[in-house]
Amino acid sequence: MNAWGSLGRGLALVLAAASMLLPGCRGAPARPDVVLVTLDTTRADHLGAYGYARGTTPHLDRLAGEGVVYRRAWSTASWTLPAHASIFTGKHPTSHGAVFDATGGAATLGEVLPGKIYRRIKANRLGEAETTLAELLREAGYETGAFVGGPWMSPEFGLLQGYAHQDADVRTLGGRPADRLTDRAIDWLRAQPRERPVHLLVNYFDPHRPYHPPPGYDDLPHARTPMTVKDLEVFRGKPITARQRAALVDRYDGEIRFMDHHLGRLLEALRELGRWEDALVVVVADHGESFGEHNLMEHARWLYEEVLRVPLIVRFPGGRDAGRVREDPVSVVDLLPLVAREVGLALPEGVEGRPVGERELVVAESFRDALAIRILGPRFDRDLVSGIRWPWKLIVSDRGKAELYRLDRDPGERVDLADGEAERALLAELERARSGFRPPARAAAPEAVSPETRERLRELGYIE
Repeated sequence: MNAWGSLGRGLALVLAAASMLLPGCRGAPARPDVVLVTLDTTRADHLGAYGYARGTTPHLDRLAGEGVVYRRAWSTASWTLPAHASIFTGKHPTSHGAVFDATGGAATLGEVLPGKIYRRIKANRLGEAETTLAELLREAGYETGAFVGGPWMSPEFGLLQGYAHQDADVRTLGGRPADRLTDRAIDWLRAQPRERPVHLLVNYFDPHRPYHPPPGYDDLPHARTPMTVKDLEVFRGKPITARQRAALVDRYDGEIRFMDHHLGRLLEALRELGRWEDALVVVVADHGESFGEHNLMEHARWLYEEVLRVPLIVRFPGGRDAGRVREDPVSVVDLLPLVAREVGLALPEGVEGRPVGERELVVAESFRDALAIRILGPRFDRDLVSGIRWPWKLIVSDRGKAELYRLDRDPGERVDLADGEAERALLAELERARSGFRPPARAAAPEAVSPETRERLRELGYIE
């Protein structure tokens, strides 16, 4: 945990004690249950609340009607580890340090095999010096429980610090499915004393590749069509066919439907247990997914909208502002300040999130990955940074290449408008913002990575 000062910690504890002892007093901070649901690999444009006509997400759409929909929300990264670290700490990847590290100082998640190339990927964990949302809430008297589906959420990578109960069994191929995850989360909720506030994290992993919707959710027209897309061919310029894309999307949408159904069960359990009315419920994706756009597949090493734009739905205690749609630019680093304000907690030092409505520039970062460089080629031998000041979006690499798009007129980022005054102004603003980021003192290596975690990462394509 960050040493953020005895005064700040003392203030947080005083506020927490006041809220427990004097819940009815004017000015005492509310102590709502805090439920955070992260949707791995879930594109905003595949949810009904964001205009998708397919009917994939009836439960999320109902939640949107009872909460606030943020239509302009972006992640700080295009893969799980740094994006979740930003959600939990309110910091950008440069500042929290849980990123790919191709140049050294990171842990090796693999082995050196005799006579073969290194089978590894280098990534840093979230360091113990960082203060997470769960740590803040636990110190304020919350029962904390985490139920996670994907391998990057394993405790070895530091994201679960602060959760007293950590349910992170990664042995299932492709991550634990939503039905099992929801069952265990509901069982935990039922076991908690009603008089104690809870902070529950549920990380659904289902829409992640390999896109295998279970029976009952594989009934879209092409959901059983074999996937014949070869990622490397797409990266090298071969477009996917309409039939190939239909198979990818139908399988993906089937997984989203399955996830949404079980998310609905979780929300219903909150109602049945009497925890719904005063709960703060935050649903957000860590990143999206590419299906051939820009000759790219999946995610993790680029910053286009299909992976960076995320759904964000917040149901405030008492149903405040229900049905509202907000166009304010929001970054996932803004979620920790949002929760802290609702609960009445002091923020730790170094938080880069801002209150919703006060952010003008959204920043995202992608750091080079040695595995991608070796397999996918020089296209990925660079760091990328994106700055979004609506409606303009700039993507710039450390090799000097810049791309500029106007998202209100070109949401698919097809027309590059770089090499003009708008580019120079946004680049200067982006550089000023990033100059204020403070990297960790040193890279934090993951604790001993279990064979099960390493195998799941290999199956998902993160380790060669």
